[in-house]
Amino acid sequence: MDLQKLFEIQAELDYHITKEHPVKEGEDRLTKKILALQVELGELANEWRGFKFWSKDQKPRRAVYEICKYCEGRKTLGFQFESCWYCGGTGLQVVKRPLLEEYVDCLHFILSIGNDITYLTDDEIEEVLTNAKVPDDYGNIVDTFIVLNSYSCELKHCEKRDYINLLTIFLNLGYELGFTDEQIEQAYLKKNEENHRRQLTNY
Repeated sequence: MDLQKLFEIQAELDYHITKEHPVKEGEDRLTKKILALQVELGELANEWRGFKFWSKDQKPRRAVYEICKYCEGRKTLGFQFESCWYCGGTGLQVVKRPLLEEYVDCLHFILSIGNDITYLTDDEIEEVLTNAKVPDDYGNIVDTFIVLNSYSCELKHCEKRDYINLLTIFLNLGYELGFTDEQIEQAYLKKNEENHRRQLTNY
C-alpha cells in the first residue's frame, strides 16, 4: 500500500472541501473530524456485526448483491450456455461492499486528521506498514474497536507516536477484517473520487 500517496490524495480532497466550505471563524474543524471518525468507527462496527451477542446474524456485511444486469440472473449468456462473464456464472453482481466502504470512510478521516496534526516520514510510514501486519496484542476485533475509539478521543492533543499507533492498529484491523492492501487502496480511491464529485454537486 502506498500510504504516502494516500496522505497526499487526502490532502487534495481536504483542500477541495475547504475551498467549497471555508473554515468559519472560531470553528474547530479538527474536533469535527475526530467526531466524524468516531461516528464512522461505529458504522464500521455496525457492518461488522461481531459484537451483536443478542443477534443470530453476526456475519459481516461484506457484499450486497443484485440480479446480474447482463444475464438477468440466468447465469449464462446467449444460446451457447457459456457462463456470464460479468457475474462469473452466479447470476448475481455485487452492488455494494458495506464493510469495506465503512472501513475506507474511517481511513479518510484518519488520513485527514494525520495531515492536520503531524507529518510522517518515509521511515515512520514503513514502520506503520510493517507493524500493521504483525498480529496485535488486543486479542480480538471487539477490543481493537475499543482501543481505536480510545485513541481517537485523544487525537486533538496526541503525540506523534500515538497517531502512529492509531494508524497501525487501524490498518491491522483492516487485515483482521480480511481486506488486502489492494482492496483497501482501490476502495479508498473510488470513495475519494465520489467525495470530489460530491463537492461539485453541492452535497
